[in-house]
Amino acid sequence: MKTLIVYYSLTGNVDFAARTLSERIGADLLRLEVQKDYPDKGIKKFLFGGKSAVMGEKPPLKPYSFAAGDYERIVFCSPIWAGTFAPPLRTFIGENASALSGKRFAALLCCSGGGSKKAFERLRGELGADHFDAFATLIDPKDKPEPVKDSILWQFADELTGE
Repeated sequence: MKTLIVYYSLTGNVDFAARTLSERIGADLLRLEVQKDYPDKGIKKFLFGGKSAVMGEKPPLKPYSFAAGDYERIVFCSPIWAGTFAPPLRTFIGENASALSGKRFAALLCCSGGGSKKAFERLRGELGADHFDAFATLIDPKDKPEPVKDSILWQFADELTGE
């Protein structure tokens, strides 16, 4: 099944996970970038990112190429901000709602703590999807590597490939 990983990464943890997953399952990558960067350090990181997430903002994205017809499944990878997925994914989903119709979905979320259950529910709701083919949460996979995190990522990859 031809798969695309669509992701947004602020601190590099999601980028690490998305690239590792892509190599493992042979998926293409689409990194979303916002036109105006979010702060990535200190209290501003949490204030601006959290506010954007809570308010359901759809920040403008830098130009990207997405040929929906080339893919059967889309894997969304995102950090968790204020109990939900990052706003750049909301922008992408809104811009491509009709092209995403009928696709299969999976989700991989990264965080420094909890809140993944609500974030998965909110992402699934934004997509209008009944379920995810697979979903997993990783806690700081780049910043705090551990064998158990590799195991979670490999299990997620195996669910996607049917192994």
